[in-house]
Amino acid sequence: MVEVGCPVCDHEGYRVLHQNTLGHSLPDLGYKFTPSHIKTYRIVKCINCGHRYCSPLPKQLFKEYVDVEDIEYLRSEPQRLATAEKVTSVLRKYKKTGRLLDVGCATGDFLRIARRYYEAEGIELSKWAAHLAKERGLTIHESCLADLNSPEQYDVVTLWGVIEHLEDPKSEVQHIFRLMKKGGILCIWTGDVESLTARLLGKKWWYFMGQHIQYFSEATLHSLLDQCGFRKVAMKKYPYVLSMASVANSIGRYPLASKFFGGIFKSRALSSAKVTFALPGEMFAIYSKGAFSPGTSE
Repeated sequence: MVEVGCPVCDHEGYRVLHQNTLGHSLPDLGYKFTPSHIKTYRIVKCINCGHRYCSPLPKQLFKEYVDVEDIEYLRSEPQRLATAEKVTSVLRKYKKTGRLLDVGCATGDFLRIARRYYEAEGIELSKWAAHLAKERGLTIHESCLADLNSPEQYDVVTLWGVIEHLEDPKSEVQHIFRLMKKGGILCIWTGDVESLTARLLGKKWWYFMGQHIQYFSEATLHSLLDQCGFRKVAMKKYPYVLSMASVANSIGRYPLASKFFGGIFKSRALSSAKVTFALPGEMFAIYSKGAFSPGTSE
């Protein structure tokens, strides 16, 4: 376990917000939500820029993702595909075509939709997930961003629920900048730790879980991206589709809500019904490399 400075501004001073409940154990890295899933490393707040992050952390935590296998993740494939349809329709308002890289692409559900409009590729650490994606005919790079050397730069780079897992997000965003065309767009979905939802729920906010080690606000995300040369294009709510059964699973974290609604959402009549959410407390950030140019970058 090693202490880390602020990943956004590099300041070493912090205030402790939540104590370590994981100890020296590794976090649950899958999507089978259990009581241990919400245990976290110590969460601190930078006294300079206000970014929240975990410190101390195990060295090179990212290597643990290489061996992740997550059968539970596959159960929600239909709703991820439906979400990808909605998200892609948003992206095409900014870039209709071009080369696209999905960072942390998992089994490739987003890429399966995106490849209808883009020359779509993914990058993924999990050998299991990358293998499943390749079986679907997708182009997948099994490497870190630092080791990716593409012969052509990308028009669109996406990080869906990824940046909160990164040990050194500034370094990773700098690698993304190198890989992108001028005028290309970077699209990020993550939680907003300063949202009203997060402030009301406190440590019970759904983004607080062991595998999340960065907790951005709109201000700290903007600060990070601005330092790396990106310019803000838009800030939206991420439209994702969930079945009512998945909603019931998620609210299991809140005993009172689960008691009243869990059984209803899991009922035969409602469990397969799908709802589109655009929740407060979740950011869908769109930034450009330099001045934004709609369409396909030259």
